[in-house]
Amino acid sequence: MQISTEDILIDSLNIVLQRKPVDKVTVKDIVTECNLTRQTFYNHFSDIYELVEYSACQNAKKALENAADYDNWQQGFSDIMTLMGANKAIVRNVYKSAYRDLMEKYIYQVIYSYIIAVVEKQATGMVVDQKHKDFIAHFYSLAFIALILEWIKDGMKDDPNEIVEQTGVLVHGDFKKALKKYAK
Repeated sequence: MQISTEDILIDSLNIVLQRKPVDKVTVKDIVTECNLTRQTFYNHFSDIYELVEYSACQNAKKALENAADYDNWQQGFSDIMTLMGANKAIVRNVYKSAYRDLMEKYIYQVIYSYIIAVVEKQATGMVVDQKHKDFIAHFYSLAFIALILEWIKDGMKDDPNEIVEQTGVLVHGDFKKALKKYAK
């Protein structure tokens, strides 16, 4: 199987992010690491942040591939946190950078798209306005992001599976219960 240029650039980015915060990474750092040209980089990405976002998207898609339903949401949440834990240096370097808000925005988008899929599946057979489903997904996305960001801030020491398990106790049945209250 041939590795795409995007994957080569992602691998190079990950190596560089082990040493530097994202706001200190240059295109030159990336292309030097993988022996590509600057033009090759710019043929695929407009800047470092586009590459970082693309990389995070690819990782999140893999982590959430088969977990967008109520029975498996905890596995998806655990997979995301485990993936972040396996890449602590990278996550910390992005978190500590001047572009942390981009990371937070990105994490929100990933989690929201995951949670809304769970909410939509739970709403099957109910008549619920989209604005209410969106609000439920927004609420839980913010709660999950707050847990993730606090975990990162505290050095990612706690076991992600324990955090997910505790969250599961609180959330169990809540999506369906909220949807029933909004149902017509």
